[in-house]
Amino acid sequence: MAESLATQMLRSGLEADCPFCGYLMWIRYAEVVAQTAVTCPCFYARIWLIDETGSAQNAGAVIERQIAQVLRGMFR
Repeated sequence: MAESLATQMLRSGLEADCPFCGYLMWIRYAEVVAQTAVTCPCFYARIWLIDETGSAQNAGAVIERQIAQVLRGMFR
């Protein structure tokens, strides 16, 4: 059975700049959803990840709904 898009997104990541030194870091979406702290490999600062709106947590489900709507529209 295939993984849901939401699960696949949690395993993927994004690049973000360190707010202190601007170093480009790789952060997993699961870390954002869990609101963990990551350490900048260049500046060695601890950065707390905050998802105030919950957009990272809900992104997979939103995309799956949009794909389902498009597919339903194709076969009408």
